[in-house]
Amino acid sequence: MKRPFDPILVEVIRNQIAAITEEMTLTVYRTGRSGMCKVGDFATAVCDRQGRLIGEGGSPYQMCVFIDTMENVLAKHGATLRPGDMIIANDPYCGISHMPDITLIAPAFWKEQLVGFLISYSHHTDIGGRFAGGISSRCESSFEEGVRIPMLKLYDAGKRNDVLLEQIVANVRTPEEWVGDVDAKVASCWKGQEQLAKLLDKFGVEQFDATCDYLVDYSERVTRAAIRQIPSGEYREEALFEDENEVTGGPVPLNVVVRIDGDQATVDLSAAPPQVNASINAPLVSTKSVTRAPFKALLPGDALTNIGFARAINVIVPPGTLLNPRYPAAVGGRASLMMTLSNMVYRVIAKALPGRLGGVGEGADMLHFNSHSGGKYRSFMDVFFGGWGGRPHVDGVDGASPLVMGGGYGSMPAELLEREYPVIIEGFGFVPDTEGAGRHRGSVSVYREWRFRAPAEVLLRTVGLRGSEGLAGGGRGGDAVNIYRAGGTQDKVLTPQAHVHLHVQPGDRVYHKVHGSGGYGEPYERDPEAVLFDVMEGKISSTRARDIYGVVLEPEEQAVNHAATLALRTRMKEMLVAAAD
Repeated sequence: MKRPFDPILVEVIRNQIAAITEEMTLTVYRTGRSGMCKVGDFATAVCDRQGRLIGEGGSPYQMCVFIDTMENVLAKHGATLRPGDMIIANDPYCGISHMPDITLIAPAFWKEQLVGFLISYSHHTDIGGRFAGGISSRCESSFEEGVRIPMLKLYDAGKRNDVLLEQIVANVRTPEEWVGDVDAKVASCWKGQEQLAKLLDKFGVEQFDATCDYLVDYSERVTRAAIRQIPSGEYREEALFEDENEVTGGPVPLNVVVRIDGDQATVDLSAAPPQVNASINAPLVSTKSVTRAPFKALLPGDALTNIGFARAINVIVPPGTLLNPRYPAAVGGRASLMMTLSNMVYRVIAKALPGRLGGVGEGADMLHFNSHSGGKYRSFMDVFFGGWGGRPHVDGVDGASPLVMGGGYGSMPAELLEREYPVIIEGFGFVPDTEGAGRHRGSVSVYREWRFRAPAEVLLRTVGLRGSEGLAGGGRGGDAVNIYRAGGTQDKVLTPQAHVHLHVQPGDRVYHKVHGSGGYGEPYERDPEAVLFDVMEGKISSTRARDIYGVVLEPEEQAVNHAATLALRTRMKEMLVAAAD
């Protein structure tokens, strides 16, 4: 007999599943060896017996990736899984975003029956290959990018496959750290299995399955309801991808078409350019994930990024293209292209629903460091973010990771880097006058500067060279900047490029500025007191306050001159009207 629907019980179980992912996440955070496990480049999830994602412990983007991950797990191992099994994978051609993203998947059994799956992923600082880190755009094929792991059993009925682990470790530069991070994810999956068993002891498998069915159906219903708010029709966004001219030979045109037909959205990428012999190609799983994730901005917070969410959003992309390459195309350096594509979809939605969404977020720029001394490699990835664009009713958020990445990523503490590696953080902060101006301003740029104490190979990754555009009259954010100083020589501004390789020596410095975010609304409509506050915080100058926002300040009194501001803004509006005529 089917149980009647109990909304309170469903909510209790949903929150207990969320608690499981939180426990798994904390396990990775507390036991992971690398800095990446301290700043948020990891995720966990709970899936039901059908492989449907139910509990989220990460960003909308990563949750969308896990949808494809589980499809591939079930296709290869679905009929042979036993208690104690645990699968390890990083193959971008079987549902993983790129090779550094080492993912563990563990089936969960209760009373000898398969009841679900636990997923624990984190980005590793090395996976072997031609360049440390596995994300250089210079790799021309998958064979150069590192060790590819195609859904293999790390644990088989509880017994660890030491031969497999030894084979992998023999090909990576930082073996102790690599194994430490894998062990953290193993412990994370064990914790998830333990907690899921306790949940089933309390509520039983039938109630758990019924709750999973409801949560999938609920996500589909609210996603379709959100899509239905967009008028049916075809929406387009075009851009020139210029961040990788070094490997593409020039700007690459990108065309996004979003078709809305009632409660169904289709992202059509049929015009995608051909794949290239460089690692900027985005594998199909990444393309599907970054184009679906922006729709999460339309959903209530309790709607999960599961298969129900994905059913409402089709993605069309032909094989053999930059956004769906054929093996063995390299894909490790796909971040800049992915964020460009995701931002294009986000802007399509924002323009289709005026006044609903704000500007795009900026991230994740990073410096990858790899040094070798005393027969040992030391590597780290220092990731940081610009922030969010201005929104219809509030400013952007400074220094936060973009919405599709969940907003939960942080930056590596200077104390951790300086203790563990031969590097000094000389500066980290906001850059004035780099925000996209608007009634609600976008985030200001964030800069970071490193001084090196040992020879090293350095890769600077810039996700977006130009500041993002504003909406509804808002201004564009400031552009990204890379500066290199060799020893005591003069600063050298580097040619803008998504991936920059450097060989640094002791005393050398590298400065990087993330680009700023676009504003929302006309700048002269901004509250003068908010402009004054930004000046007092050092985020904009008094000159910019006057020239861009039309706000005249009294420096000595730290106050707004309202009469002068009104007169200046009146002249600015008159000039805009005249220019429009």
